[in-house]
Amino acid sequence: MLSNHWSYQFLNHTTFILGNGKNAGKTTFMNLALSYIRKEVTPTFLSVGIDGEIRDLIDGRSKPQISTFPHDIVVTSLAMIKKSDGQFKLLKAFPFYTTLGQIVIAQNLRSGKIELVGPENNNQLTCIINYLRNELNCKTIVIDGAANRKTPLSSFKNAGFFYVISINKRTLAKALETCKLLALSSSLKSNSNYDTIARTYQLKGALTSSKITEIPEDIACLEVDNFTSIFLNYKQIIQLQKQVIIRVQTIYNLNGFVVILKEIESTEFIERYNQEHINAELIINPYAC
Repeated sequence: MLSNHWSYQFLNHTTFILGNGKNAGKTTFMNLALSYIRKEVTPTFLSVGIDGEIRDLIDGRSKPQISTFPHDIVVTSLAMIKKSDGQFKLLKAFPFYTTLGQIVIAQNLRSGKIELVGPENNNQLTCIINYLRNELNCKTIVIDGAANRKTPLSSFKNAGFFYVISINKRTLAKALETCKLLALSSSLKSNSNYDTIARTYQLKGALTSSKITEIPEDIACLEVDNFTSIFLNYKQIIQLQKQVIIRVQTIYNLNGFVVILKEIESTEFIERYNQEHINAELIINPYAC
């Protein structure tokens, strides 16, 4: 059962797996999550971009492949379905074409490896997710997100996400700053959950340091689209919160940080993490479990 395990958060939700760069461990974490999900329900999974290839298309390093089993529902290109050593039944073909072929939905009939090819923009991703949920009644959807990008989250309201981050001695300070920033910005509340605050200013587009000076001085609340629209660092957000209440139109839930430690003991990292008062679940080296 998954009730006492981090993976229960995937069940009956649309969940993105994001990361702090290429080869952070997103695909490995997806494979692990899917292995737990299959014990309870049939998973549906897809990618933003390309995942599951044997070698990285940029640096040539070997990469973990995506495993698929009977009943799994996958989104990829028709070319990758034909290339796979598994067997699939086509469920839907979209009028979306990438350099690696037409985007389709397929159900696995025989286990095999699959390379995931995702849609090229957020509008296409929204269309695919809506079809999966509304037409195929897929309830547990896992999306391997693009490296260093949070904007695909906006393709589906109320989605959750895990953030996979690889950390070593050299990157520790920057990684903790990233965790602090994500935990803070994703915890911002929505006006829809509260009485609307008088003198609320709705900011269109991204909240950047240059736009702070454009915010009217007489407002009580600043509302942005969602936390992915915020392009400020941690200190800038804290400083702005001293002046106005910051709210978001759409909430995306941070389910936890998946931390892959290299050259650092877990006890040392946990101590540093707690010193920063970061309010988010911490999953350390889950592949060793």
